[in-house]
Amino acid sequence: MSEAPLDVARRGYERWAAGDFDGMLELATPDFEFVPAIAAAVEGGSIKGHDAVRRFWSDLDETWETFRISADDLREANGRVLGIGRLTAKGRGSELELDQPIYTVLWFRGDRIARMQSFLEEPAAQSAFEESTPA
Repeated sequence: MSEAPLDVARRGYERWAAGDFDGMLELATPDFEFVPAIAAAVEGGSIKGHDAVRRFWSDLDETWETFRISADDLREANGRVLGIGRLTAKGRGSELELDQPIYTVLWFRGDRIARMQSFLEEPAAQSAFEESTPA
């Protein structure tokens, strides 16, 4: 029996928050694509596949003492989920701290997350959430 996208998204956020990245990837397709807002804005592009996503998370751990994304509100429509929450982070060995809204859209293939893209601005996230064709 397949799970509803909202339930899968909720479990994914819970696993991310607990630091269970492999558990989060269990909810994703093998060709999962992740487009992180901050890294994409600085470096461009996306991260594709489980191994590349694991390397990204490892790099995050080297750069940030703490890096947390919460989803306080989850909305589902047309096989997508929009997560509205906060990004809080503290740089490792630096004074840099982040505390800002974050918006994430998850696209599904069956009951697995196929793509996850985060946004720093709500209108861009809302547009991706509402678009008629998958990214």
